[in-house]
Formats: sequence, structure tokens, C-alpha cells
Amino acid sequence: MKALRTLTRIVLLSSVLSSVSALAIDFPLRADDLNLNHRYTTNTHWSGGAQAEALDIVARRHIGNGKWDSLKTDGADKKVNSNYIIYGAKIRAMEDGTVVNCWRNAPQNTPGSNHAKVAEGYIAYAGNYLYVRHDDGNYALYAHAQPGSIPTTLCPHNATYNSKAEPGYVLNGDGGVSNGARITKGQVLGLVGNVGNSSGPHLHVHMQTSGNLPVKMKFDHGQTTPFTNETASVNATWTLLKGKALPAGEVMVWAPHSVAYWTVNNIPDERMQAWFNHFADSGVMPNVYACTDNGQIYNTGWVPSSGSWYAFHGMSLTAFNNKSTELANLGYTRYGWWYCGSVYTGIWRK
Repeated sequence: MKALRTLTRIVLLSSVLSSVSALAIDFPLRADDLNLNHRYTTNTHWSGGAQAEALDIVARRHIGNGKWDSLKTDGADKKVNSNYIIYGAKIRAMEDGTVVNCWRNAPQNTPGSNHAKVAEGYIAYAGNYLYVRHDDGNYALYAHAQPGSIPTTLCPHNATYNSKAEPGYVLNGDGGVSNGARITKGQVLGLVGNVGNSSGPHLHVHMQTSGNLPVKMKFDHGQTTPFTNETASVNATWTLLKGKALPAGEVMVWAPHSVAYWTVNNIPDERMQAWFNHFADSGVMPNVYACTDNGQIYNTGWVPSSGSWYAFHGMSLTAFNNKSTELANLGYTRYGWWYCGSVYTGIWRK
């Protein structure tokens, strides 16, 4: 690790936290449910048509040499759903809407094979799911949830199987809902499972028009980096989505955290900028910005963002003093500052 002693590393205002597009939606999972060093990954969906822009999302941990694994521990049994990192993650509503079709109690698969009732047509390909009409007239599908994890307030159907065989159907014929429940952006809808046409725990989401045309999903928050051949460096360069769609192909996603109070320590210098961007994009601001080992390690605390603020790290004493004077002239008060050897960090608020 090599600290930058003279270069100002961070120049971000809280204004970056606002939604960049009225058409952008929330990513359907949060970083809250993962280990701090785990990430989500997506891949090009296997089918076309209305699902041509669908995402199948899993979670992974780094196992060395740029490789990542979807199991919680080395050597875990791949036939056990709960051994997968993403299993049980909270599914979040991407946008406001109304439930029009759903299922909640179909049994799970054993990873690697589908339940027999899927092929027979008594379990829809979506398994346990919510099919939601957004207020703009488009539809979203959240599929493969754990049995019973979708609340009865959102889905009134409690049967295990559809009443008649419908092989190859994405949704159950019995799943229609009249005067369905309202959902709001960010609301927890259920838990990720492995039900329906699913080879392992994952979340399937896609959006489509009322005419069954695919809709490319654009997300307000989160960062991405390539995951080509299921490989990504732990020191990867991350790109903020800021209202854009995910890049095509294999992609690693750093989903946003919820707006809350967070502490992350022992961040190496070469990853600090990405961590800062992640939290600022999530709607929180630094409250603690301490460093050790001459700026090679950072220990941070984050609180819900309020007002306008600046934060910098990796500064020399001269840069720190100059920045203090510059921001004071703009009406900012120095909230806190830390130093470790020749490296300084600072937070300014207005």
C-alpha cells in the first residue's frame, strides 16, 4: 500500500446524493445484507423477449487472485440453499406500484435441480414472486423468493401449487390479484430463495411494457465494475451508475447501503476512494475520517447526510491548510480533522 501524501483525493458534495433521473429506479438489493467485502454480480439473462433486459443476481466473496465464490465458506455443500451468500437477502421494491399477480408458498429447489412440480406445471417458472404494475404503466417481476417470505399483506395466495398444470408458464394462472396491494420504492418484499425454474439461490428481476416489450432498467445508485470470466480485482475501479443501466454481460455490482449509521475500519488507501464514493452515493456522509500508518489505512464512521459538505483525505499539511482557508471563505466550518504522520484528512460542513 502506498499513501498519497500531496494529492487531494476526495472532492464530493452532498448534492451527488439526489436522484439523477426521474426515470431511474432503486437497485433491488442492498449492501446491508452482505459482509462488507462481498459484492453482487449479474449476467446476461438466458432468454429474450420480454426478459431480454432481465437480471439474475447472486452474491460473492473474494477467494484470491481476482476470483469470487457464491458460497459462504470454502468447501460448503453446494446442495444446501442456506450455504449461498445471497440466500435470505432482502428483496427491495425498485419503484412504486401495485401487485397484480403473485405466489408465496411454493417449495424450494435443491440447488442444481428443479422441484418436480416445476416441470409438471404446478409451480410457475417464477416460483414465489411478485408481479407489479408500476405507476408509469410498466411491469416488474421479482422472482424465486423463499417460501412464506412474501408477506400475506402483499400476496393473498397461500396455496402450495397452482390448481392446474401449466408447463412453461412464467406466472401461475391462479396468481392473479384484484385491487392488489400498493408497494413503495425501497420496501422489503421478501427474501431471496431458490424456487421455480432456478438452479440455485438468486434474485431474478426484469421490467417490461404492457405490450411485453423489454425495458432496460436504469438505477439511481450503486457502482459497477467488469466481472469478465467471473474475475475482478479487490482493488477494481468502480463506476457510479447515477441513473444509467448496468453494462452488458458479466458485471459486479456494489449495491448502495441504506441511509443509516455505519462504521467501516481498516480500509486500505488504494480502496478508500471507492468506499467513499459508495457511501456518499448511498446517502450518508463521513463523521469519522481517521487514518493510520501514514495514510495507508483509514477508519471511518458514516451518518445520514445533511446539508452541504466536503471531505478530503491523503493531504499534505500544506494542502490541508490551503483547503481549510478556501472552504472557510465559502462559508464551510471544519467539522473534524485527523492526521497520521505526514498525511491529513478533513471534513467540512455548512
